[in-house]
Amino acid sequence: MAMLFPDGILFDDIIYKILPGGYAVIGAAALTGAVSHTVSTAVICFELTGQIAHILPMMVAVILANMVAQSLQPSLYDSIIQVKKLPYLPDLGWNQLRSGHQLELVQT
Repeated sequence: MAMLFPDGILFDDIIYKILPGGYAVIGAAALTGAVSHTVSTAVICFELTGQIAHILPMMVAVILANMVAQSLQPSLYDSIIQVKKLPYLPDLGWNQLRSGHQLELVQT
């Protein structure tokens, strides 16, 4: 984008500069959120940068990356628990939550 619009983008008589560093921070937040399956990385990156203009694209990127990652694989923390063969709670589907089944620890 910065190469296509070196002077920025004109919108409502205001020139908005394109900052490649913003894209890098948003990508890093999305990657971290996808690996850890959390959305809090967007809030942490937002607080670190202090740029309110980046909060909407950062939240969208982190939420989309989180949705894709959850559909593909377990989180980093769940993988570590399974590798170390620690007891964990099984995943609950919507039908199990409504029927009121008791939770049991799974030992693998």
